[in-house]
Amino acid sequence: MPAVLKDLASGEVFELGDFSLIGRNDGVTIRLPDSSISRQHATIRREDQDFWIVDLGSANGSYVNNVALTSARVLRHGDRIQLGTAILVFQQQKAAESAAFLEDARTKISIAIPQPLKNAVATLLVADLRGFTQMSALLSNGEVADLLREWYADCTAILKQQGGSIDKFIGDCVFAYWHGKEPDIRIRALQAARALRVAEQMPSSPTRLLLRDRHHMALDCRIGLHIGPVAIGAMGKGINTAVGDAVNIAFRIETLTRVVDRPTLVSAAFLAGWEEGSHLFDSCGSHFVKGQTEPIEVFAPRETP
Repeated sequence: MPAVLKDLASGEVFELGDFSLIGRNDGVTIRLPDSSISRQHATIRREDQDFWIVDLGSANGSYVNNVALTSARVLRHGDRIQLGTAILVFQQQKAAESAAFLEDARTKISIAIPQPLKNAVATLLVADLRGFTQMSALLSNGEVADLLREWYADCTAILKQQGGSIDKFIGDCVFAYWHGKEPDIRIRALQAARALRVAEQMPSSPTRLLLRDRHHMALDCRIGLHIGPVAIGAMGKGINTAVGDAVNIAFRIETLTRVVDRPTLVSAAFLAGWEEGSHLFDSCGSHFVKGQTEPIEVFAPRETP
């Protein structure tokens, strides 16, 4: 379903493709020449019929319907997007024609068939590209877009192969999960982590080769793994997500990879009850993280890629 952004100030209309990079510099997909806009401000990525917007750590932030954008969010027809001082409206063909019908249908469905989130134990993976902001400063806007496309493609292929469900992409970060905590699930999660590390260290595209040859840099994927109770369910058509404190812990574990300088870390919960695998890891100590009152002990694989 085609979609566009309309600039309310200028009236200019920008068509959205599968991946659009928005910023103030030349070479971006959608250029907004305003000093309040960052060089690479945000991206909009298409998944099937949905368009997801992600802020790229912009100086002045991104807002959808006056709500600050802190994670990836799917756009709906008529949403007002504020980037710096620029205001754009998201418009999707045919959506306006069926908006009233869909709203009525959603209301009837929600009343007749409640769809509560399902509580479950899940194996969680958070992967993030270390130093991506520094890399972005060395590349053109088009090269940044290419790098993100490649990163998304790598994550999608690897996690799908290992049976993981991608919850969301957040800029240069991906969050995925597996239902359950059986040993074979933990092994698949670790295999996905290893594959992501290997893929990022094999420059097989023009952009990655440019990073290596011109700037002597390679992508550095940092990964956190955790197991815990979450609520998993549909937040809209084709959109499933996992929420809960365990998700927050998984993100915090990924940040600890920089503290202990190990590329992959798992929590004590990830190793609990898994005697066959626990001897493959070394403790990296207990650490306090934001949002938790007790320290979290983390472990690193003895043989990291």
